[in-house]
Amino acid sequence: MLLFGLLFLLLVLGAPIATAMGLSSLLYMLLNHINPISVIQSMFSGIDSAAYLAVPFFILAGDLMNSGGIARRIVNMARKLVGNIHGGMGIVAIIACMFFAAISGSGIATAAAIGGVMYAGMLRSGYSKGFSGIIVAAASPIGIIIPPSIAFIIYAVLARVSVADLYKVGFPAGIIVGVALIVPTFIISWRRGYKQRAAKIASGEIVLEDVPSLDEDKEISLPRAVLESLLALGTPVVIVGGVFAGIFTPTESAVVAVVYSIIIGVFVYKEIKPGELPKIFRQSARGTAGLMIIMAAASLFAYVMVLARIPQQVFSLVENFKGGLIGLMLIINLIILVAGMFMESGSIQYIAVPILLPIVMAMGMDPVHFGIVLVVNLAIGMLTPPFGITLFTSVKVFKTSIQDISREAIPFLVALIIALFIITYCPQLIMWIL
Repeated sequence: MLLFGLLFLLLVLGAPIATAMGLSSLLYMLLNHINPISVIQSMFSGIDSAAYLAVPFFILAGDLMNSGGIARRIVNMARKLVGNIHGGMGIVAIIACMFFAAISGSGIATAAAIGGVMYAGMLRSGYSKGFSGIIVAAASPIGIIIPPSIAFIIYAVLARVSVADLYKVGFPAGIIVGVALIVPTFIISWRRGYKQRAAKIASGEIVLEDVPSLDEDKEISLPRAVLESLLALGTPVVIVGGVFAGIFTPTESAVVAVVYSIIIGVFVYKEIKPGELPKIFRQSARGTAGLMIIMAAASLFAYVMVLARIPQQVFSLVENFKGGLIGLMLIINLIILVAGMFMESGSIQYIAVPILLPIVMAMGMDPVHFGIVLVVNLAIGMLTPPFGITLFTSVKVFKTSIQDISREAIPFLVALIIALFIITYCPQLIMWIL
């Protein structure tokens, strides 16, 4: 209780999430006379993994795709397909996140790229900033479900399973999650009359300040939008296909994504000038550094939780569970969903996989199936505060408050949890591809 009390106190005082986790962990260690020298060791070891080499490259690839027009062309295609129905622009954002997820491999990169591209379109479609932000925040975590995925790489290392198998199963799982999010987007948009409000905005009856117009994309036809997006959509074919064919490793695929993005953005679409590359590199470096600081602090927080025997006590409930696999997975899902509110996804995997995987395998569960269930849980954790990283990214992109965006979150969390239980208890919907 002391550890979480310190964490919540610091968060209430407005401390950044990395500072709150790091400082609460240090204070707990000092109050319990634990040698603080292990702070640096724990933080460093938490990010000292070859698998994490993919992180900065996927973030850089996301920034290059955003600056190079790849994300915008994906949005244009999705807009032409479903943009005119109730909730159309929100559905566009979800579909765009799914496509971009198959390129970037990162929920954060997806939130930043698609949120930036969709900002004006969603507000001019009548949506509030909070509703716009929560759609992107909820759909962006699909970036760790649809391949390529950093989370899959980490799980494959820990569970000693095939990354290619996880990638294959990730596609249908990501589609299930995307469809689940489209349902509340359509219903809420229809009930609130956003389509009628968009017409008033278009006629000038309602004036939006500081929101750019969309004139540059109005005349693009569907065939042209599809044609322009083909090279953008070729990225997942190159990345995932190369991994399946054994041409390069999942970590190397992140470098391939960067090279491909530079070629398309600089030489094909010509929206990135060579002189702009250093600026994009610096932006990605800052984003990577911020993420790594959070991951290091999360690693320290997880280390202190282990010292306090919190995970061991919680997971002991699972170890001593006498029911069947259905009841066991219900308990595991609930535990990981709560853990996702407080811990970084990599830290959860490092703690949960060694303890839980042998138990579920002994009950007959496929380790690949368990990996998908775990990663979907982690994706939901990216939306739930205080560690909701895509939630905070959307707050920044849509220039809204955490209170406004959180008020819109409940229907989307319910949809995500329903998708999680479908994936958990109907494995044939995703495992058929193996």
